[in-house]
Parts: sequence; C-alpha cells; structure tokens
Amino acid sequence: MKIEMPEDVKLILNILQTKGYQAFVYGACVRDSLLGIKPISWDISTNALPPEIILLFDDKNGFTAIPVIHDYSTVSLIYQGESYRASTFRTAEERRFSDDIHEDLKHNDFTLNSIAYNQDGLVDPFSGVSDIENKIIRCAGNPLEKINEDPVRILRAVRFEAQLGFVIDDSIIQIILALKDSINFNNSEKMCNELTQIFLTEKPSLSIRRLLDLGLLKHLIPELLPAIGFDTHSSFHDKDVFEHSMAVLDYTKPNLSLRLAALFHDIDKPNCLTLDDDGQGHCYGHASSSSQVAGNVLARLCFDQKTINSVVSLIKEHMNNYESISELSLKRLIRRVGPENLDNLFELQIADIKGSELSGRDSSWIMSVRNKCFEVLSRRDPLTTNDLAINGYDLMGLYPSGKEMGEALEYLLDRVVDDPSLNETEKLMAILKAKQ
Repeated sequence: MKIEMPEDVKLILNILQTKGYQAFVYGACVRDSLLGIKPISWDISTNALPPEIILLFDDKNGFTAIPVIHDYSTVSLIYQGESYRASTFRTAEERRFSDDIHEDLKHNDFTLNSIAYNQDGLVDPFSGVSDIENKIIRCAGNPLEKINEDPVRILRAVRFEAQLGFVIDDSIIQIILALKDSINFNNSEKMCNELTQIFLTEKPSLSIRRLLDLGLLKHLIPELLPAIGFDTHSSFHDKDVFEHSMAVLDYTKPNLSLRLAALFHDIDKPNCLTLDDDGQGHCYGHASSSSQVAGNVLARLCFDQKTINSVVSLIKEHMNNYESISELSLKRLIRRVGPENLDNLFELQIADIKGSELSGRDSSWIMSVRNKCFEVLSRRDPLTTNDLAINGYDLMGLYPSGKEMGEALEYLLDRVVDDPSLNETEKLMAILKAKQ
C-alpha cells in the first residue's frame, strides 16, 4: 500500500535516512490518507535525538529547526512557510528514548492512530488498518491502562465517532461505564480542544447524547442535566428544553461561538419558569441568566475569554426582536454584539425558530434586520472604541490607569454612537474634561 506524501515530507525523511536514521510519517496523517482524507498536517517519527535533528536541519537546505517547549521529544521543522513536527521514538519510561518504532507506537491512543509509514511500507503492530476498514475505534493496548493514563482519550473516541462515522469498541465502552463515576477530565487544554472539535462536527448533538448515555455529561456540563425532560408548559414548544437545545445546535453552522451559544441559550430555563393563570409557562429573564451560566461553564472548561465573551453576548441577545428597531438602536446592537458576531446572532435566532416547530414565528424579519445592520456598517460610522478619533495614548495625562482609560473611551463611544459628529479629537477631549 502506497501513501502519497508531500515533497517537503519526502525531503525530511530522505535527509534523516541518508544520515542513517529511521524515519516515518505516523498517526493522524497516515490514518487520514488511508481514509482518503487530505491530512491537515504531517508528523514525522525518527530514532534521531532532538539535538541530532536540530544539527541536521537548522539553517540547512532551507530549514529552520525549533525545539517544542512543552514536548521534550519534538522539534518543529519550518520549511518554505510550512511547519512539520519531528519526534524521537519514546519508550514506556518517562523522558526516555527508543530505537524501535514499534515501541513508540505503543504510546498512541487508538489503533487507527498507531500506524507508521515510509517508502518501505506500513508499520501496523495493532492491526489499525483492519480497524479502519471495519470502522472500529479500539485502544492500542490495554483499554483500562490507556484511559487511566489519559481520560481525555474518551472524548477523543467520542469525537472520532462523530467525525469519521466509526463505532467505539465494546472493550472501551465497558471500561468507560465501569469508571464513569470517578472519571476526572481535569479541565485541561486538551479536554477543551477535544470539546471544540466535537462542537464543530457535522451533527454535534450525536456526541452530546453519546456523552449523556455514557454517564459523562455530568462530569463536563452538569448544568445541562436539569434541562432533560423539562417541560416549559408552553403551547409554543413541542420539545423539552434539552431536545430543543439539541435541535437548535444541529441547525447551526460549524462556528464554535455559535454552536456553544446554541447549546447553552436556554440552559437556565428550569430556574426561570413561572406559570400564569391559564397554566401557560413563561421563562422571563432566561436569556440573561443563561448567558451567565454559559460564561461560568465555559470558563471552567478552559475556553478562551474571546470565545466566552462572544457566546455570552449571543445568548443575552437571542430573545430580542428587532423587527421595528430604530437606526440608533441598531448601532447600539452592533456595538453590544460586535460587528464580527452579528451573523452568528441572526443565525442563532433562525436556528431557535427552526427548533420550535409550534412557535409559528416567521424568521423573514431577521434577514431584513441583518441587511439594515450591514447598511449601517457599510457607512463606517464609529461603532467600537477603535473607531474613535482618540485612543489610550491620548488619555495618558488624564487617567492614571488603563481601566479608567477604557471606561473613558466607552463613555465617549456612547456619546459618538448617538452623535457621530462628535468624533473629533478636540470635541472628545472637551467632553472628557467637562466630565471630570
């Protein structure tokens, strides 16, 4: 079986092999090649030690070699603007190197990732090729040891199910069920990365349901559990809160902030329900409280602050109806949400309507408001502090701290949004001096 590799990768392998070292591509690039998917990146594994890799490549043949700070065994090779990772074979002992590719492949998580390749053919000690052909996710070694070594591998298995259409082997399922009450994902960057990729799959609700069935959702997002089976007692809703959220999630496009907002947009409804005299349910204020819950959950799950801010903003605004909104209010909306987040807000509102078949709501007004927003943006009126005629440097003599400068700029933006003619340096400085 032959795998087509980029010329850059062939060159790296050739340089290593010419100097007497073993060299292979391995892991995800081999797996994807076998699946007929174009690999996103190409990783190289070799018995050359990191200092030897650096000596071979740095400032030679157009390469730059940079040690990876957080991985003692890996060197980044930069060539013609592309980056490749070259890692030294490892042993079972921590921070020890090996001279055997088979020993190195033992460290990988699943058989489908434990395949290496060079011009001599495939190295497949765990029958990964067969598992790929049969669409099975199986551990490369003892599943209990693999999961105990890194519980995030469970999330990776769930992600591969959704991404590749594979099935997790029963040997892994049994271990997960046995450990489900004691599993700790440690709220790590790796965990966040796997969740991110899960949310960007074609139908993310499949993975959320899988985590629920495996008893793992309670470890990750226990705040979602009260939504399961929760009846809002509303004639406008044909689903409980959880099922509605799953529908909205799947109706959205694969954008991380949008998908997260879809999942959490109604998460606090169980705490907001009131019944009127006719027995109709209302969840007043749930958009605001759900945004707060979402912010707390995402911070705990190690999502970055920019993503959290976007999600919180989307959820807070998702119930607002802008059908007869004034231009000034449109500007304030753009300012609150951010120009880069506007499309996501309207996408979320449309998905929310689609997810409630009995709502009877018409989404045509949303596109009309969207067009009005982009008309405002096309005029380049000042809508963010970056659009002001002054910046923090101009305020250094007036305010002792960055926080106070930021507050002053926000105050000025409020004034300028109301009256764009004020956006001149002298006028803005006069406003601040009058305020002091």
